[in-house]
This record gives sequence, C-alpha cells and structure tokens, in this order.
Amino acid sequence: MNKGDKINSDETLYRRGYNSPLKKFLNPDGSATSRVFKPRPKDNGKLSVDLANLTTMESSITDENQYNLFELLNSVVEEIGLETVYDPSLNNIAHSLIQSIDILDDISPAYLAKRAKKIFPL
Repeated sequence: MNKGDKINSDETLYRRGYNSPLKKFLNPDGSATSRVFKPRPKDNGKLSVDLANLTTMESSITDENQYNLFELLNSVVEEIGLETVYDPSLNNIAHSLIQSIDILDDISPAYLAKRAKKIFPL
C-alpha cells in the first residue's frame, strides 16, 4: 500500500479519544461522543486513524492512562460519503486519514461516534 491509497471498505480503523471527563469524549454509558470524530480547525477536515491490521491496540492507544480506543469499520465512513486514505509516518506505519469532514458538520462526527465501538478499556 502506498501513501494516498484509498482504504478498503472492509478495513477496521482505530481512533483514540481522551478519557478525562473534563474533555467530554465519553457519554455516561461509555460510548464515544461526537468530539472523538470531530476534527479541530488545524486538522483541515482530516481525522487521524490507524489501520487495525497494521498495528496493535497498545501501539494505537499510546497512553492507556490518557486515552480510550474505539474501532470503526471503514464502510461506515464511506456510508456518509467520506473517504479514508493511507498516510503512514516514520513513527506510525498504520496512520491513515478520514478526509473531507467539514468543520461545521456536526452530523458526520455524531454518526461515526454512534457506530464506533469502545475496545479499550473495556
């Protein structure tokens, strides 16, 4: 796979979210809030994720005291007209980007959060 290649629909993606209650990345039931999938202005509509088949949960979460880890099928990303591309870095060969999330779009991040599954900690 080369940088910029489109990720297949059947791939699983990992996304980290803060576990501090002050950051509001978790609902009371432990599920993700839309903030987990909402890019910041400096992200230019791109959201960092990891390809599950190229990493481990431990590598993806980096700091289990600071983050929760969620998984999401790339087909869910595609259902709402978004695309995930491979974007490896020197430190992370699994790094990928969900692209074209409008900063004013609250619906797409909420949809992704609803379909994501918390996998760490359980």
